Amino acid sequence: MSNNMKAVVLAGGSGSRLWPMSRQRLPKQFLNISGDDSMLGGTVARLSPLIAKEDVWVITGEKHAKGEAFSELEGLHQILEPSGRNTAPAVALSAALLLDLSDDDPVIVMLPADHIVLKTEAFQECLRKADRVARSGQLVTFGIVPDQPETGFGYIQTEAAEDGTERVLRFVEKPDKENAQNMLDAGNYYWNSGMFVWQASVILAEVEKHLPEVWSVLQEMRQRWNGGEAWQDVVDSSFDKMPDISIDYGVMERSENVSLVAADIGWSDVGSWDAVHEIANHDANGNEIKGNVLAIDCKNSLIRSGSRLIAAVGLENVIVVDTPDAILLANAGESQRVRELVDTLKKGDDTYHIEHATVRYPWGTSTTLESNDDGSHLKRLQMAPGAKLDLELPEDRFGHWIVMAGTATVTTGDQVRVISSSENAHLSSAEAHSLENHGQSPVSLIEVQAAG
Repeated sequence: MSNNMKAVVLAGGSGSRLWPMSRQRLPKQFLNISGDDSMLGGTVARLSPLIAKEDVWVITGEKHAKGEAFSELEGLHQILEPSGRNTAPAVALSAALLLDLSDDDPVIVMLPADHIVLKTEAFQECLRKADRVARSGQLVTFGIVPDQPETGFGYIQTEAAEDGTERVLRFVEKPDKENAQNMLDAGNYYWNSGMFVWQASVILAEVEKHLPEVWSVLQEMRQRWNGGEAWQDVVDSSFDKMPDISIDYGVMERSENVSLVAADIGWSDVGSWDAVHEIANHDANGNEIKGNVLAIDCKNSLIRSGSRLIAAVGLENVIVVDTPDAILLANAGESQRVRELVDTLKKGDDTYHIEHATVRYPWGTSTTLESNDDGSHLKRLQMAPGAKLDLELPEDRFGHWIVMAGTATVTTGDQVRVISSSENAHLSSAEAHSLENHGQSPVSLIEVQAAG
């Protein structure tokens, strides 16, 4: 494998179909859905040793990188999108940036962050083959070998090519059951995985040819960062000028330069709780049981507990997902409709679709215990050793920090106090406050904020 191979991981989605675990501020790609790693972590790990971690770039939203996903992105090159513009602008931006930052014309592997691949060795063998084909000037896509007439995926029709791959004839939209069965029987159709391999210059030439509206904005951006401006500053100010369009529709379906590597790699796009159940380890009754669950005479069900006990008797073909502030109940086969629940939640004033009861920060975690319509709240804070929290209250607020465990240093204006278990600090809107943990153990405290 050549040492000029790079990976770009697309990690900007919202993952609404895996609610209530996946939420806007911490979507599924940053969560541990299956296995030991987050989905992003698993995506990066399966590239090794073919592509080193320092050659992996992640494209994600600014709100994710500067929000709860900070720990999952640590140590990775990041390209931050000020807003989502679908995959074509992300592909074009990453190809141009890596080409301009490199001494050569790198081969780029484009991967979604939120897919599962169970057969790592098979995936890496496909990657080796795709690398060779990409260096001949082809756009390469991974086609998943279908094992059922799936109606939830797009398909790709192919014919055999001389280089051991297959030449792409056409892309097919998600079919009905009859057409899906016909394509499965034909044998030369594959599921569209959304995974691609290409040289930077090759995909950029295709963008110039098929997406001039993307290309023109991109060229302006390249002139600016090659002229000395910081490239992320250029992205911040110009990326939104690009149209919202997918790379499949914008380039892949129009190009005559596409090859396919057939991939039997234990792939799932983990697009629903049904898909999670399908790839999970099942007990003798076909259940996936995870967390604090007591299940008696349950069959073919997914039951996940966040912490509290779920006691289930005689359930069959159901999905139960528990989090501290929300529970999902669904019949198996209906989990694609979870998006409808999220769309309904978006119309209300609650934040169940936005964030969890416990929110992660660089300094620790904040768990909402109670909140009221007037903005008052009761929270439990957990501060990591060496961490610092700054707080400035609105004019109509006052509150307290009450230490439950550990020792914290509170600064109010010029006054510095050390408070320990059962001691508290008064918070007012008249001054800014900071809280620091200088110890070697976490500090646990309660934060009370109320209207003045």
